[in-house]
Amino acid sequence: MRTFSGVSLILLLVLVMPLSSPGEMQSIENKNVTSQDNVVERDWYVNLVLVNYDPSFIQENVLLTGLPAQRVHDADPITITYNLHYDIFYANESYTESIRQLILDNSINGTDTGTWLDEAALQYHKENINDPQRIFYPRDGRSIDAVVIEDWLEENPYVEPPGLGYMFYVFNFTEFDSSDHSLEHWYDYNPIDIDTGVKQNWFRLEWDNTLNPDVMFEYPAFGGRHNLYVLDPSADQWYLKWCRIWWNTQIDYEYMSKDLDQKVSEIDLTIPAGVLALNQYLNEYIQDPVEYLFAPASPMSAQNDVTAYVETGYLNSLVICMDVASGTSVDSLRWVTDAQLQKEHLEGLLPFIDWEVDVEFLDIDESPAWTELFWDYAEIIDGQTIVDGYAMFDAIRNQVRFQYVDIFDENINVFGVVFIKKNMEMHVYGRQYTGLGGGGQTVIWKSWERYYRPDEVTPKAGISLVQLHETMHAIGLGHTWKVDHYVADFSYTPMGYYGRYNGTGKFDQNWVQGTFLDQMEGSLWLDFQDKRGEMSSVPRPETIAAENHILSAFEDAREFYNQMDWQGCYDALQDIEEWIDRFMYSMTDDESPEIVKWGFDGSIFAENITVWATVMDDLSGVDNVSVHVRIGSDEFVYPSVLSSGNWTTEVEQFPVDIDLEMWVEAMDRGFNTAVSDSLFWEGEERPYYPLEDPIVLSSLIIGSIGVAFLIMWLIMRRRHVAN
Repeated sequence: MRTFSGVSLILLLVLVMPLSSPGEMQSIENKNVTSQDNVVERDWYVNLVLVNYDPSFIQENVLLTGLPAQRVHDADPITITYNLHYDIFYANESYTESIRQLILDNSINGTDTGTWLDEAALQYHKENINDPQRIFYPRDGRSIDAVVIEDWLEENPYVEPPGLGYMFYVFNFTEFDSSDHSLEHWYDYNPIDIDTGVKQNWFRLEWDNTLNPDVMFEYPAFGGRHNLYVLDPSADQWYLKWCRIWWNTQIDYEYMSKDLDQKVSEIDLTIPAGVLALNQYLNEYIQDPVEYLFAPASPMSAQNDVTAYVETGYLNSLVICMDVASGTSVDSLRWVTDAQLQKEHLEGLLPFIDWEVDVEFLDIDESPAWTELFWDYAEIIDGQTIVDGYAMFDAIRNQVRFQYVDIFDENINVFGVVFIKKNMEMHVYGRQYTGLGGGGQTVIWKSWERYYRPDEVTPKAGISLVQLHETMHAIGLGHTWKVDHYVADFSYTPMGYYGRYNGTGKFDQNWVQGTFLDQMEGSLWLDFQDKRGEMSSVPRPETIAAENHILSAFEDAREFYNQMDWQGCYDALQDIEEWIDRFMYSMTDDESPEIVKWGFDGSIFAENITVWATVMDDLSGVDNVSVHVRIGSDEFVYPSVLSSGNWTTEVEQFPVDIDLEMWVEAMDRGFNTAVSDSLFWEGEERPYYPLEDPIVLSSLIIGSIGVAFLIMWLIMRRRHVAN
């Protein structure tokens, strides 16, 4: 029997579903949910790896004190429960040495490599808000490339990472620092502004001025590009010191002002009290990344203004240019943000829904309504425009937002406004800020001067980062910090206030996608249970088969989830959604679909042909149609796709010397099947073509070569005679 390459051998699952009797087909046990149908429960794990620590000084019970053991999220009607488990490991000397050498090979040790914070000047400025100070100065030390270290740890984990959870490395490299602290070490992410491509060397709006040039970001911790976090309590940093003073923290944790080596120099590790003090110091330092990155109290806003379990997302952003009349054209500012870039960021955050992003630039002088609204909540004081941020935000939400997005749609609808004006400040909560976001709205007030370098020509920073930050607020995400807790700001995420990033990191993606999938699974399970209650005491074999497929798919979804394979989990849940419909229709639809007509275009022995079929089903709808070809004892199946009202597929050309049979099968969503009449072709005797005979062809080739040599010999001989 002749065989054919390239013929589709896809066999659709629904076409080969076993039709055994109810007694032979048993429901499999569901292991995917708890006893309560509306509860989704997960077990998350954190592997805490101590690098370059003496285990004899570590009190594990103290180190883990206060870390969350469980998180419960109310996503009505689903309750999401997360249990958190911790394991502690001690890196051996060879692993520690590998990291040590990696640091030495990927760091810069020298003069003016970092930044030093003048705490006295900061305190003065805080108390004398209208008298700006220089608070940042250069410092010497070792600046380590955090990206290289993080990538190496991802590729070379000390222990097997948890399927669902994180690796948390705690370093101790005091050895890189001098005893008088004139030389320190730290890590650097080298943050880049995505709109300009320049390295960020400015920090927040209060210090983004000529008094504080070239700020360097010193990280004692980093993570979020992968499912891991690194904390080095021995590393230098100035951000926590700044937070302690500027935000007027009520709890002065020692790690906010002391490195590990400073803390150790003040305690006696030969006595229990000293060891306890060391472990309490470390415990307080590691709390925030777990609390606000690994296991945030809620991945959604407290008000749940916008649910995470939706079908679509829409961001309509209006950039209002306010100095066009004085020479700053709208076109000169179009570089500050990009709709496609923002869409890519949001799709990276939540890829399971369809996102649409519109960005429009507007000259405010062409809109009297926007002009009136702005100046209702802004005034000029000493030549500077001062904006009442909260009042304007509220007015936009109540008076304008409904004109740009559907405020009644349960899907994500965010309206964003950006005001660009020279010499402008926005005040809220008694302080100066750049933007506000929440409840499906963002408003950003960023002074024109902050977009450019001091020469007022060279672009410095656009708006995409701030817009992403506020948009994530608008759809329910909070900061990576809370009052008195700022360590989690040392992470790859736009939701902190330190060294901000464009695009979302793993921690953001995990919580948004994970909770979306939790709600999706819980909702599907409730739907499945409702329909399951309608099964008869003697169900059809197809119904039992569909039930078992769904239960198995729930297990698959759980397995994907436990490996943090969010796309795989989503695909499995989508499969469940489709099969729940089939499950329901298998109980209510017992009528076969109708193959109204079918045929093909072309000649099956001369070319590939297109087979088409018109199929109707009035109840559950047509699920799939396939074309079958039988050649002898071999059967080939060609799945069809619905196109312009017909189901079509392409069948490849067959040789003329074979017998074949062709027919169409159709199945509806209730697993009822219809089979068309068959068409038959009888093989034809192929005519004899001498040139296709290998023996004849070889003789002709050899003869042709001989004739060619004879002609060449005669030509050469004639030339010889002539000479």
